[in-house]
Amino acid sequence: MSHADLINALIDGWNEGDLDGVFALYTDDAEMRTGPHWPERATYRGRDEIRATSQDWASLWEALRVEIDTLEEFGDKVVATGAWRMRGAASGVGGEMEIFIMFTVRDGKIAAVEWFEDHVTAIAAARGD
Repeated sequence: MSHADLINALIDGWNEGDLDGVFALYTDDAEMRTGPHWPERATYRGRDEIRATSQDWASLWEALRVEIDTLEEFGDKVVATGAWRMRGAASGVGGEMEIFIMFTVRDGKIAAVEWFEDHVTAIAAARGD
């Protein structure tokens, strides 16, 4: 499975609600780091912490989908560009939030997820600039 196929499997699983399948794609020691544009910068360590924060995020929305426009591979790094499409659970208000995520792949699984505020910064990080 290519790195891009792995990320596509992650997105498909998320959108289908298969959280067990989604988190099986992560290494046990995976890390997720939020970006500087987030209200709270944080690093989540381990598959269980990543799952817990992801479920907390998802619980805020009646509907939540990820749509990926591009996947760009740089060795063991993959930059995904796209958007969250959501509708608030309490408000019913719909919206969209652009996403720029760099995934690091190790031994066929996701070892790290980093969120960036724009495509240029994500690509620079993936290239090691």
